[in-house]
Amino acid sequence: MAELSTQSNSKRQTLSPGKDAVVDRISSLPESLLCHILSFLPTKESIATSILSTRWKLLWTLVPKLDLDSDKISISELSHDDDDDVEDAREIKFAHVVSSVLAKQECGELQTFRLEWQFGWDGSHLDAWLRTAAARKVKELNLDIFTDRKDNLKLPPSFFSCRTLVVLKLTGTIDIDIDIETPSLSFNFPSLKILHLLRILSPSIINSQEHSFLKLLSGCPVLEDLSFTTDYFEGEYKLCVPTLKLLSISETLYEESDYQLEINAPALEYFNLESDPQDIKFHEKLDNLVQADVELYVYEDERKEFYREWVFRLFTALNNVKFLSFSPYGTEWHNVGNIYPSSFQNLVQLDFNVTDCNWPMLQDLLQNAPNLETLVVTKKYTYDKSNLCWKEPHYDRDYLPSHLTSFYYGGFEGLKDEEEFVKYILKEARVLKTATIQVYRGKSKENVLEKLSMFPRRSTTCLLRVE
Repeated sequence: MAELSTQSNSKRQTLSPGKDAVVDRISSLPESLLCHILSFLPTKESIATSILSTRWKLLWTLVPKLDLDSDKISISELSHDDDDDVEDAREIKFAHVVSSVLAKQECGELQTFRLEWQFGWDGSHLDAWLRTAAARKVKELNLDIFTDRKDNLKLPPSFFSCRTLVVLKLTGTIDIDIDIETPSLSFNFPSLKILHLLRILSPSIINSQEHSFLKLLSGCPVLEDLSFTTDYFEGEYKLCVPTLKLLSISETLYEESDYQLEINAPALEYFNLESDPQDIKFHEKLDNLVQADVELYVYEDERKEFYREWVFRLFTALNNVKFLSFSPYGTEWHNVGNIYPSSFQNLVQLDFNVTDCNWPMLQDLLQNAPNLETLVVTKKYTYDKSNLCWKEPHYDRDYLPSHLTSFYYGGFEGLKDEEEFVKYILKEARVLKTATIQVYRGKSKENVLEKLSMFPRRSTTCLLRVE
């Protein structure tokens, strides 16, 4: 194979009679463009390009991005018999790699620092690395750390006033508590727009006297995107973020928790909730809301008498939404009743995950969405196929939204309730343009299409597809 050329001209070398050599045009590109290309690679792969030629030897040091993963340290490179020795060696080697890369980088400001660490931990390393990152005016920090330590890793207090940080994502065994040891310090992230805290909020942080989590939010005056988990939430919390546009709240342990959350975010445009029903209320109606994804799990427990009130209040705040995805899972939804406060006048697209227990909720929602244009229904987690419980509504007026033009049903098995539901949509949707049925694996598409094609269609322009 011909050796890569580092010259900027396009002279051709002849490998054999009648054949031209491959011209290395990439190496002749401007340095800034090559660094931009390398920035899309993990740092380990970026460094590997240094063997290509003299031109490439130090290019990786000019890339303003570090993306390092402890899992990429090869065990085969380590000669230790004992498993503990191997893990210790991996930790030492990885720490050396990170420190060495930081020291060798010649670019000035650091755009991104991403670190994934999956074994034992010496906190002094992180302290030094973050000090270096802050000194180099890092804009994005992404830490994903899971260790076998009994106590969580504490971030150095000096980092809590990084003025250049725009994106901060923390996952794993990390503490953000600064109240106990250094109560005089405060959070100061004047440029931070994106904050993701996933599985890091331990009981000590959540229940500390002044709530470091809430103090952190108060130190982010331009925050627009917030994601956090609520696994250890207890008590009352008031979130006030006037600039917030995206909010995502999730639960990862799926253990019973009990908290009250009041949110003041008038500029909110996107809201995501994955949890069992909680006492979540918004300070005011969300007039700017465009999209909401709500995934709720309802089971038999002592709080179920409050479920309807909580969910009703939640949907009252979400009433102006245009695109709604709703997934009500669990065995107790049939006891909740109507949870929708009033008509969703702005709703144009609904994605609904249906089970054997929540068909009435879909029916109620369709009745309250007069301007709906797109309906996507996907069947998931059906516990009892004999109890799907679709019942055709009996109203004097039209039940389906008069603007419905697109209908999709996923997971179709040909059960009686499913057939009756699809039949009803085809019969009542006046301006329907497309009806797409995605059949469950193993079902004959031809047979399904033949049967559904026999159902009457109110819209003369409706195209029925089975996939």
